[in-house]
Amino acid sequence: MIGGTNYIFSTERIEQDDKRTILDKKTGVLPIFTTKQVFIDFLSEHIDPQAEAIGVNFGFKMEPLYGKDGSLDGIIKDKGTKDHTFSGLTEPVGELIKNLFSQKYGKKITTVVANDTVCLLLSGHGTEQGSLIAGTGFNMGLLQKNPKSSTLINIEAGGFNKFTLSPVLKKIDSETKNPGEKLFEKIISGKYLARYFNEKIKEMDLPILPITTSQELSELSHTNHTDISGDLARAIIERSAFFVASAIAALYEFSDKPSSSFTIIGEGSLLWNGWHYHENILKQLQKLTIPSHAVEIKHIQNSSINGAFGLLTYHLPH
Repeated sequence: MIGGTNYIFSTERIEQDDKRTILDKKTGVLPIFTTKQVFIDFLSEHIDPQAEAIGVNFGFKMEPLYGKDGSLDGIIKDKGTKDHTFSGLTEPVGELIKNLFSQKYGKKITTVVANDTVCLLLSGHGTEQGSLIAGTGFNMGLLQKNPKSSTLINIEAGGFNKFTLSPVLKKIDSETKNPGEKLFEKIISGKYLARYFNEKIKEMDLPILPITTSQELSELSHTNHTDISGDLARAIIERSAFFVASAIAALYEFSDKPSSSFTIIGEGSLLWNGWHYHENILKQLQKLTIPSHAVEIKHIQNSSINGAFGLLTYHLPH
């Protein structure tokens, strides 16, 4: 799992009865992938020679395609998002990994790569209709079923731009590495909320020190409720949750308002650890006339790494 901030490398043995045994697991903070070589060095350090197949849950926008062996792959499309520019990387991610594995260990390997929202859909039981990531970044996925097949859709919801930008968003957007892109994500995601806080204290001329991370914003949100900085932090986090609720409501209506519960697998530090974030999403859904209990946001333990394994089992023959 290669996300916007963190990574997980897990080597697991899958038995014929689908029982899984963890052989090795590493987690940590990603380096900034400024170049192709930085990405190669990172992969070279972590890929396990025991592997017979590799599934990659990749937290970046990709143009999906099929590799030479027919496995799902993708080319990175939004270089510059989340500060990772991947300069010099032009080939599909899976092909890069296969070539690196062959050079390093002298053997071929099957590699399957997909966006994190798609993998998140594959981390559940197959009955869930959507996926939601609200953390460093923001995105959503949708599962559409018909009698003959199922289609997994990466919506790239963070790219929604059919709205008027506020003066604060215009300023924040102009200072990013991808101005004009990912506008909805820049309203919602943890990567940008600290910037909102800093712009608002300047706009309101408040005697408060600026912050640099969403973690600091989260800490402020849990301070004394009479504190101005805490009130502002909570208002910004609540606003983010309300925008996420509007996106969920749109997905629910696009899916023809299913009579059974519309279940979304959720992932992200903001979603599960942000101040009353999940609670505020559900409250706002009701204000948007979505019936109570019509939408469920489901937490699955180890969903990100389970999604990578789900990707493998979804595409490879049993």
